[in-house]
Amino acid sequence: MNALLSSAERIKKGYERFPYPGVDGAALISRGGSMPPLPWMLGIGRPGQVPPSRILVAGCGTGVEAFILSQHWPAAEIVAIDFSPRSIAVARRLARTLGAAERKGRGVGQPVRRTAARRLGAVRRITFSVADLTDSALVEKIGGDFDLITCHGVLSCLPDPGRALRVLAKALKAGGALYLGVNGAGHPATALRPWLSRFGVDVLEMKDERRLRELLGLWDALYDDDLGEHATMPASYLASDVCGAHFNNWTLGAWRAEARRAGWEVVGTAVLPPALRLIMEGGREGALYPAGIGELAERLDQVRPAGFHRMMLRRVASVKTGIPEVQMRGARGEGLRWTGLYRVTFLAVARGGAVKVRLVAASLGVRFEGVLTSAEAAALPSWLKIGLVSGAGMKIWVRNEAARRRMWLWKGLGVVAVATADLPAEGESAAAGKRRPRGPGAKRESPRAKNAVASWTSPVD
Repeated sequence: MNALLSSAERIKKGYERFPYPGVDGAALISRGGSMPPLPWMLGIGRPGQVPPSRILVAGCGTGVEAFILSQHWPAAEIVAIDFSPRSIAVARRLARTLGAAERKGRGVGQPVRRTAARRLGAVRRITFSVADLTDSALVEKIGGDFDLITCHGVLSCLPDPGRALRVLAKALKAGGALYLGVNGAGHPATALRPWLSRFGVDVLEMKDERRLRELLGLWDALYDDDLGEHATMPASYLASDVCGAHFNNWTLGAWRAEARRAGWEVVGTAVLPPALRLIMEGGREGALYPAGIGELAERLDQVRPAGFHRMMLRRVASVKTGIPEVQMRGARGEGLRWTGLYRVTFLAVARGGAVKVRLVAASLGVRFEGVLTSAEAAALPSWLKIGLVSGAGMKIWVRNEAARRRMWLWKGLGVVAVATADLPAEGESAAAGKRRPRGPGAKRESPRAKNAVASWTSPVD
């Protein structure tokens, strides 16, 4: 226990000295931060639900992530916490700077399509507080019922990440989701830290920045990766991602196991769609069927360990596995949701009335083509319009092995996601039992029309 406390204190000391991700908030905001696309977070984590009204940024640092989220969801209440008093002080100062800039009508790192008044109101709806993610009384202190929790680059540095995951589980609202960004086994620090130690560098704390940068320059010349030049990284990055008291550079399998012990399950990873698309060449994905999303992502990470994992998680109680007929019970909220990440184009009619379609997800960098039966092609526009297929409507999509394999593949690619059963479907009226489409739309003259386009506009666009 003393070792854990000592490690935690050293971690806190490091962030007090070098607030992360830095103090130049305007520049960091303009670069968009390090989170995955927000439409992907909602489409996979909260499929079909309205934009989040209450968000927790768990480990906010100097506030950049909170400000970016407020740009996209200006009506949301955002609670941003960090255990570093200095980081929170920087975040509050930046909030005042952003507010002053908006009052003058010029904006700082904000999209021009938002009005200054809405942006100012969004900044005012952020509450920055000093708090500890591992505090069992955290919910009593900051409240709960969060629709979305984001935790980026935090748990990798905690001696007991499972404890933080259990605390966050208590803060989540039914039907909510957690975005988790953590170090992977392929993180450069895994090999870099022992290498630096050979040169006498104390990797537990960044003491000699000049000497460190000299050695990182040598490392950059010898080591080829896609993470950029380490020698040119800001001091806040070097102090947290290269030097530091504790690192959990784990495989996705290890993180998934830790999350499951805390009551979570992985429902998507940012690298899964492009990785799955890559192995679709030549039909190689068949060897992975019928692995669930978490297991599928875990198997791919074993082949090529990621340096950083970007995952969406839901509480185990709200996750259903597989593509099963058991989801055809017709209860409200069950079934498959169209995530809104893909644009669908109907290309041509093949033999027997089958229709060739193209699906493109620009935010994921994924595109692929497939063939639907005439019945599936006729049913797809309705799915796109309503956003949900369940009950009797599910039968056409899981009627045989080929159809079930397609739905499995579409889940892995992020085309569809399992609907949650603990929240009403978006736009549904509990009294009337009717669904009102929000955002999605499809136009198509007939199942056999060429070049007809069906698209869904994401609610975060």
